[in-house]
Amino acid sequence: MNHFIDQQNQLKDLQSLFSKLKAEGGFLAVDTEFLREKTYNAKLCLLQLGIGEHQYCIDVLAIEDISAVLDLLLADNVVKIFHAARQDVEVLLQTYSLIPKPLFDTQLAAAFCGMNMQIGYGAMVEEELGVTLEKSQSRTNWLLRPLTSKQIEYAGEDVAYLEALYIKMVDHLKKNDRYQWYQDEIDLYYDPALYVIEPSLAYKRLAGGSLKRQQQYALKALAEWREKTAINRNIPRTWVLKDDALFDLAIQQPKTLEEVIELGVFGKKSVKYWGIEVIELINDVEVGDKRLWKKVEPLNKGQKEVCKKMMQELKKCSEKHEISQGLLATRKDVESLFRNKVSEKLLQGWRNDLVGKPLVSFLNS
Repeated sequence: MNHFIDQQNQLKDLQSLFSKLKAEGGFLAVDTEFLREKTYNAKLCLLQLGIGEHQYCIDVLAIEDISAVLDLLLADNVVKIFHAARQDVEVLLQTYSLIPKPLFDTQLAAAFCGMNMQIGYGAMVEEELGVTLEKSQSRTNWLLRPLTSKQIEYAGEDVAYLEALYIKMVDHLKKNDRYQWYQDEIDLYYDPALYVIEPSLAYKRLAGGSLKRQQQYALKALAEWREKTAINRNIPRTWVLKDDALFDLAIQQPKTLEEVIELGVFGKKSVKYWGIEVIELINDVEVGDKRLWKKVEPLNKGQKEVCKKMMQELKKCSEKHEISQGLLATRKDVESLFRNKVSEKLLQGWRNDLVGKPLVSFLNS
C-alpha cells in the first residue's frame, strides 16, 4: 500500500512505526527522487521508504522536519536496502550530511550473482520476481508540485520490491560463499570521499599524462578553480568549463583576454569576468619538480595483443565464477596491471585469488 506524506502531522503519525522498527530491527527499503541538471549538488525532491507491504513517499520539499526519518536511516539494527545505492547515498550526504548504515545494494549484490553490473531496478524486478513495472514517469520533473497520482505510484514502486530482492540476493550470496566478498565491497560505500570531490584534488578526474609538466600544473590549478566556482555558484562544473576547454587553456595558456576569446572556451558573457580570472590563475601557477601524471606511452601492437588475451582470461574467470566481468575489473584495470605489474584493486582482497593471481600468472607464463 502506497502512502503520500506531505504534511508534518502525517510524518508524526509514523513515529510509533519507526520506533518499533528501530527497537526490533529489520529492513527499510529506500530510494530518492532528485534533480541535478542545473545545480552542482543534487536537489532532493522525494524520499521513499518501504516497510513491509507499505510504501511511504515523503515530500521533503513540503515537510520541514524529517529528523525521525534521518534517525531511522542511521539505526544500526535496521538494514537500509537500495538499488544502485551510490547516487542515493551521495544525495543524502549532500542534503543531510549522513551516510545510511548498514546498507545493502541489490545492484551490487546482483553483480556478485552473475548479472550485469549495471542492471536497472525494473529489469531486475522483472527478471527475479516476474513483475513488470510502469516506466512512464522515469523522465519526470520531481520539482513540480503538485505531484500526480502516477508519479506517486511510480515512486512507491521503486521501494515496493527491494526487500524481496534483498532476500533472494542474500540467499544466493551465502549459498555461494560470496557474502563476505560483498561485504568487503559495500564497506567502501561508507567513505565520504567517494561522494565528495575536494577541489584541490579535482585534477585527478582528468587524464593529463600527455601534457608537459608545466601544463599539468596549469591544468591542476584550472580544475581546482572550476570546482570551487561551480560549488560557489551551485551550477554544474561543465557550465563553468568543459573538460576539453580546461585542456585548451592549460596547453595554450593565453596571456590576454583577446586570446581567451579566440579559444572560444567561455560564453560571450562569462568570458568578461572568468576570462580575467583564468589569465591571472595561469600566470600565478607554481610548477613543482615532479610530474602530476606519468607519461603514458601508447601500447604497441604486441602489447595490445597481450592485454587482449588478459581480457579473455578475465572473461573466462567471470563466466567460471558467475560474477559480472565489470565488477571483477575493467579494461583500464587490466592495462594498468600490465603496465605497472602492480594493482591496488586486483591484487588485494577477494579479487586477488579470484582474478589477480591468475592474471599475474598469465603475464609470467
